[in-house]
Amino acid sequence: MSHIYKSMLIIIMLGLSVGSLAQDYPSQQELQDLMLGNWERIEDYEVDIKLALDIPGFRMPSRKIHYMYKSPDKSKVEVKGFAIVPKQGIQPFFIFLRDSVSLQIVNDTLVNGESLFEVSLEDTFMNELGTINFFVNQNTGNIAEAWVVHEGQEFFRLTSEYEQVDGIFLPTSTSIKMTFPPDFKNLQRLGKKPTDMRDFDASMTDEWLNGSISIEFKNYKVNRGIPDYKFEDETEDAIQD
Repeated sequence: MSHIYKSMLIIIMLGLSVGSLAQDYPSQQELQDLMLGNWERIEDYEVDIKLALDIPGFRMPSRKIHYMYKSPDKSKVEVKGFAIVPKQGIQPFFIFLRDSVSLQIVNDTLVNGESLFEVSLEDTFMNELGTINFFVNQNTGNIAEAWVVHEGQEFFRLTSEYEQVDGIFLPTSTSIKMTFPPDFKNLQRLGKKPTDMRDFDASMTDEWLNGSISIEFKNYKVNRGIPDYKFEDETEDAIQD
């Protein structure tokens, strides 16, 4: 075999090897379908939620909440006392992902034996432009983790665990860790006595503040046909944001 043929054979083999290493990721539409497909199977559900908040300047004791949802936009919170509950319930990114046009897979990885896509997009968070990243299960489309970075500062990270209920993957727990700018501490001025303000002002620093939210879900009832009248008479002390 001449040197020319040998060289051509090597070039062809290298070309094939490079082609085999190229990542063949889903398109943006395929990714959206994957991430939303699980939730779109839900017609209605109810669940018991245990919510605990630890946020600077804001106090709310741990609450037990009964939450109901019916597609496309009915929801109701039942709780004793005051509570803040996301209006989207167990689907915090559903509308956001449904309307997004800039999802991009930047990598794939393996975490605790789970095959994940790393998905990224640019958006605003807490009035700041930042990069929102997700770890998405390649088989179920569930968001295992989400985090937001702005100018090198991470100020939001969410992690969730799931279980399968009637063929639909639903969260059993969600943990959220947040970092707030230093002036967020000014919320603590509310309710303080004038005699306490000198010590409070002395405690102000340029350090960012940490906060967390812990949510547990149990006793799911999915696609049982919740009647519309169940969503009447909204509990006055429940705020849905």
